[in-house]
Amino acid sequence: MTEEKTRPTVAKEVAEEEFERFLEAMDLDFNEDEMDQEDKQEFTKNKGRFIKAVERGRLVVNEKGEPVYSPTDGSDPITFHEPTGAHFLSSDRKKKNHDVAKMYAVIAATVGDGEARVLALPERDQKVIRAIAILFLA
Repeated sequence: MTEEKTRPTVAKEVAEEEFERFLEAMDLDFNEDEMDQEDKQEFTKNKGRFIKAVERGRLVVNEKGEPVYSPTDGSDPITFHEPTGAHFLSSDRKKKNHDVAKMYAVIAATVGDGEARVLALPERDQKVIRAIAILFLA
């Protein structure tokens, strides 16, 4: 097991505060009391991935409240800007029922990188990237 997986670099309480700061800055309102069981499980999973990435020092929330993720391959950090209508329109270029392709089109538009860069990252990075995207899109 790598050092990154065994010893957090950021305290859990601080990581949770960063998650809350992200939600507030992006005006994301998640009321777990109003969620059905499936939505609550999905939210809890994505929140956990976000917090774990912060704990590991891979994810920070910048002064604008935007998540900035540092991929495990050492490439440049990825900043998730607050989505706009133009970002969501990027998914219209994908075929109907191609939900994963649509999600990655929005991710690529939101981070300002081509889909190829985002898609080339390993699954351990993809999990965090998808979690951030789902939190934005929910």
